Amino acid sequence: MGSLDKGGYHDTLPSKSKSLLQTLYGEDGSVDEAVITCHMTNHATMTAVEFPEGAAWVNSQPLAIHGNLKGRYILLDFFTYCCINCMHILPALHQLEQDVPEGLCVVGVHSGKFSNEKNSDNIMNAVSRYKITHPVINDQNYDMWNSYNIICWPTLVLINPSGKIVLISIGESDVDKVCKFVKDLVRISPPTELLPLSSLQDTVTMVTDGAEKSDSVLKYPGKVYYHPDSNTIFISDTGNNRVVQTNSVGEILNKYPGPESLQLDSPQGLLVYKGWLYVCDTNNHRVVRMELERGGLEVVCGTGCQGHDLEGGKLGPEQEISSPWDIEIVSLNSYPGCHGDLLVIAMAGTHQIWGFALTDVVITFRGQKMEHEEGKTWRLAGNGEEANKNNSYPHKASFAQPSGLRYDGCKYVYIADSESSTVRSLELPSFAVKNLAGGGLDPSDLFSYGDLDGKGTAAKLQHPIGVTVLSNQTVLVADSYNHKIKVVSAKSRVVFTCSQIAGLSEPSGLSYDKQAGTVYVADTNNHTVRVLRENEGWDSSNLSVVDRARHTRNTGVSWVLKQADTKTVTISLTFSRKLNSSASSNTKITRYTQQGREEEEVPVSDNVLELSSLNSSALDLFITLFTCSEDGACYMDKYLHRINFAEETDSRAQVFKPEETVVVNLN
Repeated sequence: MGSLDKGGYHDTLPSKSKSLLQTLYGEDGSVDEAVITCHMTNHATMTAVEFPEGAAWVNSQPLAIHGNLKGRYILLDFFTYCCINCMHILPALHQLEQDVPEGLCVVGVHSGKFSNEKNSDNIMNAVSRYKITHPVINDQNYDMWNSYNIICWPTLVLINPSGKIVLISIGESDVDKVCKFVKDLVRISPPTELLPLSSLQDTVTMVTDGAEKSDSVLKYPGKVYYHPDSNTIFISDTGNNRVVQTNSVGEILNKYPGPESLQLDSPQGLLVYKGWLYVCDTNNHRVVRMELERGGLEVVCGTGCQGHDLEGGKLGPEQEISSPWDIEIVSLNSYPGCHGDLLVIAMAGTHQIWGFALTDVVITFRGQKMEHEEGKTWRLAGNGEEANKNNSYPHKASFAQPSGLRYDGCKYVYIADSESSTVRSLELPSFAVKNLAGGGLDPSDLFSYGDLDGKGTAAKLQHPIGVTVLSNQTVLVADSYNHKIKVVSAKSRVVFTCSQIAGLSEPSGLSYDKQAGTVYVADTNNHTVRVLRENEGWDSSNLSVVDRARHTRNTGVSWVLKQADTKTVTISLTFSRKLNSSASSNTKITRYTQQGREEEEVPVSDNVLELSSLNSSALDLFITLFTCSEDGACYMDKYLHRINFAEETDSRAQVFKPEETVVVNLN
């Protein structure tokens, strides 16, 4: 629950409002109508302040509390779209609008915390992303906020048909009681003498999906994951409630989950582990997994309902959790006295970092040995307070809506902690929490944000949501509300902006293809995935995701051991039909080197290709093959194959002597 420290209205009304809700609704949910009538008569005396003139509206024509809304109950929802607590109450408000279709108008009052959130276009994207259909006013100058002396997000203000304030409720915890109170009020004291109010959707253009306007297959993609073993990209297509898998040229290979399984709601973080796709099913408050070959959905942890437990300890499907936003795999086997595979979860809803035991897990540190059986879910770090508090004792630390995770494979899990505008780290195996960059020195200050390069806390970020680690232990950050990608040295903590990358709009997810030196970016409000190439210029392009029947076969990945005396690599293409000599079969080669990305095209005249491997870290082969069968039928087929050149320390590399070949099976 975000806050600004102000006083006013709340000295007289909120405490009474909270005690009223407690008095009205006991454990059995029954209501005392006499108490409601008494409250309406004796306490609803404050006149609601009117909406400011000239403010921008979303989903509506300009409205007036004492004008075209007079005679209705009005529920003001003071929110800021970055806030997880504000997101949590939206389903209840949506249900309330369905339950009370007449005589009630819910109005979102968007008083943005971050400077980026004051922009009406960004608010329109958020309204579309959250599927908000009621009117929203852009309170960018805090006119409504100050007039009502609001102190935190979210706050609900109920106004009766006479324009008097009936109730003010702070935070998300009482939203169900507020909604029940509204329904009881409408039943006991129904609105009368309604002024004519034309349908909002008939008089204005409702927010339309930017994805539809751009003809994009994706809709507000939140996270992206590059899978090296298949050379494919998994994208959380958040606005479409699905995950799509594409090849490196953007052709969709698979969609998850299948139509017969349970469905996702606003999926975010994702990864592949042992043939299973793990996904944060964020709005369903669970982590799920789907088998890559069959696609059926299984619950890993979470009950499907928002939880408030800050400790955990139950088996996955029995453990309630809250808005998981990202996940990462950590193998503990390299740490003394530790073993097992751990799924680390950024639990945005409770401002904590949690763990799920993928195998039996043992963690030994400071002489203490902690054992967790496979399937257990528990808190790793964070006390549940929303703050920017670092501590060598992880349960004393505090986070503020952690939204991105990435393990460096050695010592640290890096965290994009959105509401504190920081990048922080968990040191393994102690899980000590440290600052890497951004934020301020006061743990309670969640407004220390900006757009400034520098070192440590002298650098300023604005609501970062994604993070990844490059091969040289450099951390790349999706500085989401600055619409930028920033580089942080894990050693020096120095931050600088990738100024060459332009046109991003609230990027939220990053994933790194080490062999190709490529970073995939979920460019959320542009409904696309950007491809950045790790060279001096950080040149970028779009991954043009296309949804059509698969016509390019992904043939997988070959790992080849680098050898100093090897200048070329021989590739044998195996296929059953004969080459069509009257057509031009060819292979387009993308060569990834330290200098960047090079492309060339070579003809396929037989089944053998001799390609230069000098200084290459990877080759992508896009093969177009024209063949004919014995009965005279001719075919055109396309194939995609990745060859990675690995160091001796990489266990996946196969040893090929210069005279041997890499076999690519095209049958």
